[in-house]
Amino acid sequence: MRIHKRLRRIGVALAATAMLVGVTACGSDTDSGSSSGSATASDGEFPVTVSGKFGEATVESAPTRALPLSPQDADILLSLGVTPLALPVDAQNLAATGGTGVWPWEAEALGADVPPLLNMDGGATVIAEQIAALQPDIIVSTGFWGLEQNTYDQLAEQFPVVHFDYRANGEPWQDSTRKIASALGIPEKAEEVIEQAEADLDAAKEQYPALEGTTYNAIIGDTGGQLSVLAADDRGIGQFLNSLGLELSEYANTLQVDADGRGVLSYEEISQLDADLLVVVSPTGDLGYLTKFEAWNRLPAVERGAVVSLARNTGMPNAVGFPSALSLKWATDEIAPMLADAAAKSE
Repeated sequence: MRIHKRLRRIGVALAATAMLVGVTACGSDTDSGSSSGSATASDGEFPVTVSGKFGEATVESAPTRALPLSPQDADILLSLGVTPLALPVDAQNLAATGGTGVWPWEAEALGADVPPLLNMDGGATVIAEQIAALQPDIIVSTGFWGLEQNTYDQLAEQFPVVHFDYRANGEPWQDSTRKIASALGIPEKAEEVIEQAEADLDAAKEQYPALEGTTYNAIIGDTGGQLSVLAADDRGIGQFLNSLGLELSEYANTLQVDADGRGVLSYEEISQLDADLLVVVSPTGDLGYLTKFEAWNRLPAVERGAVVSLARNTGMPNAVGFPSALSLKWATDEIAPMLADAAAKSE
């Protein structure tokens, strides 16, 4: 009874915080115990303690059943050779993946061994039962926006919760990868996958030298009367573009930046967005929310065709906006050639 009540409290906290960030459900009838993590942590030294905003996580022995609370955390586990107990899903990735909850880069890593989906919006009882049934020995939550102090406290009563130091998805993917690998007892694996991912980015930069020094602006979407644009390039999509040699425009750097590295722009200021090339996050590749404005159509970059559309239903914005060594490899292959084509039109 005591454990049941504790799990029920965990479920309530998770359900509440998941709804705050728009996470939706996609249940699975698959036996949740059939997919397990397979970290080879025997070379690590335990216990291991890692830092976190809400409290330290101490892992007493090599974990083998890792449960991620965000798609980005699932990606990091996969990059380290660990199959998650379940794949957490939200409205965006369900819509973009035709309801499978599996991104293309995850499909490549998983093959036929696809874990069940973690229903993050199924109600307190469902979430608590899923956590209990999965029997994790570690929870990974560096990218889950819904993790707050009360949720952490309740989860940490039973499981070590490896999470962010400052904010979810607000720290370099390399740091999150190292933290998770350390908790799993495989710190050397983190260095291996980081080195390979950075080498792939360097190779793409060499393959497409025209990107070096090319200025860009990135339009993230419509916030309801205003445009959300990239205003910092130190993480996410900005970090990815910067690693290929592109430079965020001087104008974007003058905008007030929020905690997610974004600024807002009124439609009357669209003319300020010109750069060598423009990157646009779109629902399905269609730029209708911008092309309806004549000021957009008159931008020199638009007139040259130096525009790269990253459609949400392809997974491209998520691959670079919530990066991991796994997603960046896929993104580099898919997006770098598109950027190079657009850059060529700026000459």
